Amino acid sequence: MSAFADIAVVITAHNYGHYLAACLDSVFSQTLLPQQVVVVDDASEDDTATVVRAFSNVEYCRVDFRNGNRARNFGFLKVAAEYVAFFDADNMMMPQFLDVLYGALCKNPEATFAYGDRVNFAEGDSSNHLLPVGLHKSGPLEAQRLKRANYIDLAALIRSDRFPGFDPVLRRYQDWDLWLNIALKQGGSGLYVPEALFRYRVHSQSVSQREDRDLAQWAIRQKYGMGWGALPLLRHSFFLYRCAQWIKAHTWG
Repeated sequence: MSAFADIAVVITAHNYGHYLAACLDSVFSQTLLPQQVVVVDDASEDDTATVVRAFSNVEYCRVDFRNGNRARNFGFLKVAAEYVAFFDADNMMMPQFLDVLYGALCKNPEATFAYGDRVNFAEGDSSNHLLPVGLHKSGPLEAQRLKRANYIDLAALIRSDRFPGFDPVLRRYQDWDLWLNIALKQGGSGLYVPEALFRYRVHSQSVSQREDRDLAQWAIRQKYGMGWGALPLLRHSFFLYRCAQWIKAHTWG
């Protein structure tokens, strides 16, 4: 029988009832079980509530934010555990996900969060997806690399007392924003475990497929004053930022 640890898992869902059962199955199949599981259903119009009722010991919350980051922040308000993992309803944990990350943080009390690698798998024809299928390696947390682009997924284990909250203005790259906040503003550190710890579903309904990548990146660079987004004119004009990106790509490659 699996042991329990002082961990909360917060799962957010919007019309992901057809994925949620597999996600919850993966959480309750952990070799180290969480003490608390919270599902935040953000204005779903499907069978999300029915799916949750099939699982015991899940705290179900219904909200009408239609905003993933507001839903995640709401879920965190319910957290009473020392560690928290935010997980998307369309993904699945490997059985050792919590065990490995919890063990890493226990051995390294100075680390703010711990994370690993993932396996991308496609739903349907993978040729139309932005992300390649197969193993996706993250790598150690390096501030300069993180400033250039995000490479650390949201699926991580965080010390609850170091969690700064998600920015509800952002519609995409909330993971990039979170790690930049922790690394640059808090002076926190992330511990990389080079092991595949969860399965990431690539499909047409995901935010990564829907949202404008350039606009989302510009918002992050504007917020942290990084790169082209740090220039005064570009800071206030997405059109100028996109022009600068085009010039950079066609001038320097």
